[in-house]
Amino acid sequence: MGCGMGMIKYLLFIFNFIFVLCGLAILVVGVLVRVGGQKYAEEMKEITGDLVFPSITMIVIGSIIFVIAFFGCCGAIRESHCMIVTFASLLLTILIIQVAVAIYTFVVLKNADEIKFEDEYALKIFNHYKDPEKPQKEFVDLIQKELECCGVDSSADFNKVLKISIPGSCCGKDVNATCSQYEAYNKGCVIALKDLFKQACAVLGGIALGIAGIELIGIIFALCLANSIRNAERRGYSV
Repeated sequence: MGCGMGMIKYLLFIFNFIFVLCGLAILVVGVLVRVGGQKYAEEMKEITGDLVFPSITMIVIGSIIFVIAFFGCCGAIRESHCMIVTFASLLLTILIIQVAVAIYTFVVLKNADEIKFEDEYALKIFNHYKDPEKPQKEFVDLIQKELECCGVDSSADFNKVLKISIPGSCCGKDVNATCSQYEAYNKGCVIALKDLFKQACAVLGGIALGIAGIELIGIIFALCLANSIRNAERRGYSV
């Protein structure tokens, strides 16, 4: 094996080692999102329908990337033509899927304004804020505190719609406290949720395309190395 192919061999190993770590990271994040977001999964589903952040998909993809990358590491170190070609084929499949996911997220992002965030949030979440038998109050307080927003369109919604005082979550206080009209956040939570949704879609699509580009380089390296190994085998010596 020439110097160039030897370099590709070790680059491929390093590439796959990095993807082993990436696969583990995606797997861990998916598990954390799944465990941490399970409490509010139903509330988010009511707002965005089937567009809830796919934590289970992240777990599956993270596991697949980990297995494939580990397979590629072994193939590069052992200089196995069969393992490397299999690795390249599997990676190509993942690449196609990721490009499809990226395209889908950008299409969803483009059509985000058509999602009726206001109707869904107001009718299914905010209007049940006073119902002690439902978890909507805790969910609304969490959204208002984390996104620094208040009400559906503004803090006035608490007085006009619910006929109650503005809760402390609208101005960074304890949820059991109250806020004045002047202390409350100016932004409505519908706008904040829509902005968050758009940012999440843009980041997800960008990451998918970025990783797909790196994977394409990995596929090229793998095929070059596999071809070099096959040529060496044909010349009758071990690589």
